[in-house]
Formats: sequence, C-alpha cells, structure tokens
Amino acid sequence: MQRGSRDLVSIANVTGSVIAATLLVVVYVVYRSELALAQAADSISDVLTGVLLAWAARTAAAPADEEHPYGHAGAEPIAALVVAVLAGVLATEVARAAAGALFGGERAVLEWPVAAVFAGKVVFKLGIARVAAMRARVRSSPVLHALRVDARNDAVVGSVALVGFGLARAGLAQVDPILAMVVAVYVGVSSLRLARESVMMLLGTSASPERLAALRAHVLATEGVASLAKIMAISHGAWLHVELDVVVDGTLSLGAAHRVAHAVEARLRAEPDVSHVVVHVTPTSVALA
Repeated sequence: MQRGSRDLVSIANVTGSVIAATLLVVVYVVYRSELALAQAADSISDVLTGVLLAWAARTAAAPADEEHPYGHAGAEPIAALVVAVLAGVLATEVARAAAGALFGGERAVLEWPVAAVFAGKVVFKLGIARVAAMRARVRSSPVLHALRVDARNDAVVGSVALVGFGLARAGLAQVDPILAMVVAVYVGVSSLRLARESVMMLLGTSASPERLAALRAHVLATEGVASLAKIMAISHGAWLHVELDVVVDGTLSLGAAHRVAHAVEARLRAEPDVSHVVVHVTPTSVALA
C-alpha cells in the first residue's frame, strides 16, 4: 500500500465530510431534525478523524530512526483507537440529544431537501467504504480499516435516517428522535469493536494460525533449512515482526549457515506484511540426505 493511496482516500473523506456537515447543519436549523443534527455531528467528527488518520498514515510511513528503530507503524492503531473514542463520545451525545427531543415533545419538519441530503451522504460514504476496502486488500492497514468502519457506519446512519424520513412523512412524528437513538447505539457498538481491535494490535498480538502456517511454509521451502524449531509473528501496527529458529545441517560451515539464515530473512521480508525478521540458526549433528 503506497502512502499516496491512503492520503487520497483521507482527503476525499475530509472534503466530503466538510460539505456534508455544512448541509446537515443547515437542514437541522431549517427543519429541526434530530437525525440531521446527529449526522452533522458525525460529519464534523469525520473531519477531525480524517485529519488524524492522514497524520497517522504519513507518520507510519516514515523510516526507522534512532529513537524508533522498528519504525513508526504504531501510529496507525493509535489513530484508529482515537477514532473509536471519538465515535463513542459522539454516540453518547447523539443519544442524549435525541432523548431530550423525544421527551421534550419536539417535532421535526421533514421536507424533501432533508431526504436529498441524507441520500447524498449515504452514496458518498458507500463510495469511501468501498475504496478503503479495495485498498486494504493490497496490504492490511489500521488507517484504512478505521476509514472503512467509519464510512460504513455513516452509510448505515444515513440509511436509517432515510427510513425515518419516510416514516415521519407517513405520520409517525416521533420516529425521528427514536431512530437517532438507535443510530447512536449502533455507532457506539462499532466504536467498541474498533477500539478492541486497535488495543489488541498495540499490545502486539500474534498473527493468525493461517498466516503463521504460510510463513512456516516459506521458511521450510528455503534451500538449506532442515526444519523449523520455532516461529513467532507479532503485530506492530500494520506490520509483522517475525522471529524464528531454523535448524540446518550441522556439517555446514559457519559461513554457509549464515547464508541460509540470510536467505530465510530475505524470503520473509519479501512478504507484503513483514517488516522485521530475526533468524536464529541451530545446527544439527544429523547430516542432510
């Protein structure tokens, strides 16, 4: 995943969110729709989120230095965690405002411009979610994952708002704040899931069994490797740090054994999600056949 791809998605998301927030605030002022206010707050949060994720993408792409010998990949899950916190705060505020409108007896005046703005946001966010998902297939990225989750949530919010618009037009006046609270719960649950994933990544979780099996197969296919005693692959942001212990023929010279280790390292570093490899070599007294 090149840095430019993530930057373009983030820029598009921020630009569209600024436009959406402006239109939704106008809709709220004119028509007093709590769903419009909820989406306006969400769009403002998206602007801050987009700026934060763009910073994280640039920071994570910076090369390793003396203070950060393993690079800056940790910036991505940190940013994703902040996004999750912002989404959780937003969900709480939306639920509070919607409850106040419901019990205060406020009624939205839902005219067709309201539906047009809701529909426009749904289409835009579905596009962002699709592009982020496509880019993420090239290389897993917490930034792209956070963008995809956030855009998907926004599309769901907009779809629910359109349903609320239709029901309100049919005479169910109280449906606007009720659906706003439903949206708040959905966004809150999604933010908790994203927070959990980000925290687990920051803690350095192990790669999946399937990924470990694939890495093991690459090692065993390397010429000169007799067997594999141990392999660990730990996440560091969007990257994997791999440490392994390979067994080689005990009759090999020290130089030959090092060449095998270098070959294993080069093979693993060629993988798109591997950034660091540490290879330990263990000789065996049993000669290779």
